[in-house]
Amino acid sequence: MSNSIWTKLEEYFQTYPQDMAQPAITESIGKAEDSLGVNFQESYKTFLKKYGGACIGSKLLYGMEKQKDMDEKLSTVINVTNFYRSQSWPDIEDWYVISDDFDGNPIGCKPDGSVWLSDHDAGFEQIKLADNFEEFLHKLLTDTLYQ
Repeated sequence: MSNSIWTKLEEYFQTYPQDMAQPAITESIGKAEDSLGVNFQESYKTFLKKYGGACIGSKLLYGMEKQKDMDEKLSTVINVTNFYRSQSWPDIEDWYVISDDFDGNPIGCKPDGSVWLSDHDAGFEQIKLADNFEEFLHKLLTDTLYQ
């Protein structure tokens, strides 16, 4: 991740320390990748090791650990990804779900690292939100995700 993103994240979590979960260990990240059959982006792994999972603004970022505002059952990247897969959500089989839009639509990373929203109200149309996880974080931190 670029230094500016790390700096912005550090500043955010200094102001809102309650919005991050516990940092994840490398072993648990590898087990999660194996469990889901995916490879996490390096920037997402770095985020997990540093923050575990988080709430940035109003957006929940699923990770390895539950952040206090998350639902008990749907609080980790594993649980949320498996939930959407169990719903037979079309065309997300190779995603890992990192967030949602609070309308029941998953936000996930495709194998190339790009971040997408799958909108059930629009016939499961997929809308690209960012080229990678780092850009997704930048958009969250600058409140430009849907612009």
